Amino acid sequence: MTNSAGRAELWPEPKQARTHLGTIEYRDIGRGPAIVFLHLVLAEASHWDRMPPLLADRFRCILPTLPMGAHRLPADADADLSPEGLARAVADLLDHLDLRDVTLVGNDSGGAIAQVVAVHHPERLGRVVLTNCDMYDDFPPKIFGYFNLIPHVPGGMSILGRTLKIRALWGLPFVFGLLTNEIDAVKIDRWADALLADERVRRDVRQVMLGFGPQVTNAAAAALRSTKLPFLVAWGADDRAFKPALAERFCREIPTAELVMIEDCKTLVCWDQPERLAELITDFVAETGSAAEPG
Repeated sequence: MTNSAGRAELWPEPKQARTHLGTIEYRDIGRGPAIVFLHLVLAEASHWDRMPPLLADRFRCILPTLPMGAHRLPADADADLSPEGLARAVADLLDHLDLRDVTLVGNDSGGAIAQVVAVHHPERLGRVVLTNCDMYDDFPPKIFGYFNLIPHVPGGMSILGRTLKIRALWGLPFVFGLLTNEIDAVKIDRWADALLADERVRRDVRQVMLGFGPQVTNAAAAALRSTKLPFLVAWGADDRAFKPALAERFCREIPTAELVMIEDCKTLVCWDQPERLAELITDFVAETGSAAEPG
C-alpha cells in the first residue's frame, strides 16, 4: 500500500453481518481460499491490515471486527461476550459467508478465541494458524494481569482508554513495549478513540475481559489433543510476554501442530514480520490442501 488508490483498493469499506452478538463489521479483500484473521482485545480489523497486500492476490482475506473494545457497532445489550460467545460469533460469520475449508489465524487474545473456535466450531475450518497468543495459564499473561482487575474498577475502561492516549506510556512493558518492535501510533490512537467514544463499547470490552481466564485456554488445549485440524504455530522468537515455551508445549501436546519460530519478532508478528508470516501461511495452505472459495 504505497499510495491512496492502492490503500483504498486493499482496505475497502467494511461490510456487515448479523451474529448472535449483534451486527459486526468485517473487511473482505481478495479472491481465492478464505483466510479469517482474529484481532487482539482493544483492537479491531486494522490489526491485520499489513497482511492483505501480501496475500489478497491469491487468497480471500476476511478481517472481522469483534466487539472487543475498538468496534463501532456495539453488541446487543444481552450479548454473550465470553470467549465461547465470541467464538460462536466467528462461526456465525463463516456461516453468513458460506465459507468452507477456512484458514483461521489468531494473534494475542485473538489466538485464544481461535482455539475456542477450533474446539467448538471446527466444521468450516480447514486449518488454524496461531501466532503469539494466550495459551494454557497465560490468559492473560502475568504482565497483563491488570486485565483481570480493571473490569472491577468503577470507570476502569475509561481510565484504560485515557491511558492508551498517552504516547509516553506506549513503550512500557505492560503497554506495548513487549508486544512489538515498531509501535503503530495511528492504529493505537484510533483504537483508544473508539473505546472512549461510546459507553456501550466500554461495556462490551468490560464483559470480554471478565471472560478471560486460564480455565478457557487450558480447556481448549486439552480438547485439541484429539483434533484432526492441522495447526501452524508461527511464533515470534523474541516475545517475553507470550514466551516460546508456550508454543513448544502446545506443539508437544497437539499431534497436528507444527512450530516455526520467527526471528526478530515479538507478539505482534503481523507488524514485526508480515512478509515472513504471509510466506508461512501460503506454504501451510499449500501443504494442507485447500479448495478455492467462490467470490
